[in-house]
Amino acid sequence: MFVYSMIHVDECRASDQPGAFVEMHESLSAWFLEQGAPNDQKITLSAGRAEELILAAHDITHEASRRIEDLLKPMHFAMGWLVGVDAASLRKEMVQGIDEFWGTFEGELPSEMHDWLIEGKKNILDAINGMLLEEIRNERNDWFERVRSRLPENYAQLDAVPADQVVEWVFNRLDHADQEQFEQFFPHRFWADVDGRVEGNLTGFAFLLFILGIVRDRRVSSKGRARREKHFLGQFRDCQHIEAASRCAAFITFDKGAARLAKATYAYAGVATQVIWLEIRET
Repeated sequence: MFVYSMIHVDECRASDQPGAFVEMHESLSAWFLEQGAPNDQKITLSAGRAEELILAAHDITHEASRRIEDLLKPMHFAMGWLVGVDAASLRKEMVQGIDEFWGTFEGELPSEMHDWLIEGKKNILDAINGMLLEEIRNERNDWFERVRSRLPENYAQLDAVPADQVVEWVFNRLDHADQEQFEQFFPHRFWADVDGRVEGNLTGFAFLLFILGIVRDRRVSSKGRARREKHFLGQFRDCQHIEAASRCAAFITFDKGAARLAKATYAYAGVATQVIWLEIRET
């Protein structure tokens, strides 16, 4: 049984040929998976919803997901990968995005909820304006240089380590303080106990492995800004797919990097999901 999640739906809706994705989902008789909380062992599956979901008009929920993705921009900036962007312009850009979104919100929701909206908007704007973006980037650079100095100069050595062993291999080469901090946030097999799962933790762990260089994509730091943001977001969505697929028997992908990242994540976190990498070969 093939299943797809809301992450797939968002990606299909954002494409320039959403109808082609509807046909693909229908040809696979794919079922839509609604997850609920990560520690809830029950899921909901529904058939025949691809057209309804993928071709739906843009609504407030879809717009909210776009604004949430804007929160990745400070992380991208902190990594030093947002070309030609300074802290002040990034902060201004994010504030403008929130203003536009809240304007849409106010038009969609009843007037009695406007006080709640004003308070929510104020909290988000305070958080954005309080971000010490330059300091965060400098701290990130110091941290990354320290971690990178513990890893092989040639990434080929890292790539040679089997995916199911690479996390321990990397952690064992860090200094004691960094290793202790990582293991405090992400203890070994932290996803194996269903009751202890916290939404987003597996996504965050997989993204950390990407930041550490266990899987790399030069497109997040090369050429124009639009390309960089597109592929940085794509990497984050890969990590979201990895968490969503932890409920499934298998995670299937044509992306070799995503397959390695999933294997590394699942092996350390204690996830039973199998990873299948499909390769297209000319015959």
